[in-house]
Amino acid sequence: MAKVNVEDLVRDHILRGVFKPSAQLRMEDLKERFDVGHSPIREALSRLAGEGLVLAETNKGFRVRPLSRADLRDIAIARCAIEKEALRRSIINGGDDWESEVVAAMHNYRKKAANAFESADTLAAWENAHDRLHSALISACGSPRLLDLQQRLQEQHTRYRRLIVIPNVQADAHGDEHERLVSTVLDRNVDEAVAMMERHLMITVDALEEAGFWDKQPGSEA
Repeated sequence: MAKVNVEDLVRDHILRGVFKPSAQLRMEDLKERFDVGHSPIREALSRLAGEGLVLAETNKGFRVRPLSRADLRDIAIARCAIEKEALRRSIINGGDDWESEVVAAMHNYRKKAANAFESADTLAAWENAHDRLHSALISACGSPRLLDLQQRLQEQHTRYRRLIVIPNVQADAHGDEHERLVSTVLDRNVDEAVAMMERHLMITVDALEEAGFWDKQPGSEA
């Protein structure tokens, strides 16, 4: 029987919203759900706390990190700093293979975006294509640490995208913005591409703020 990866299971449940923001992650509940012992559960929750998806509270155990405007803005700011530098380096250093990877990733994204909002499966496929596109854009940066940091921040951003952004933003808006970004990157226009990436990563934060989204969410934190 295959070994259960508790960390991956809990992460997936958090990102998909099965475990709701701020929900307590009780050892006995997780033990019963995943059929594993206390030690692997505690180890998994401790690692996920290091990734920013779980909170460890003294004498209270673990809970899912709550959603908040401050947390989303912090994630976006940090991701901007990492992804802009990684993109700049990729445009400067990337060769033909990198360009081909970006083109292929954009083609896949375009195909998945065509019916992204039709079902849970097509939405998941679109999300995967979206994340692979962002990974392709920065894949020639030459820094494994930048790539690792971007992946962690993108994962934290994903939770907001799934629970907030997708229900409120149309597919066409996503697609047009990525088309323009990829075109600018392939033109090797470093300054404009980096500026576009920053606007792209911050637009969700600003749009939700302008719409007064957080004021309507009783389960969120300031």
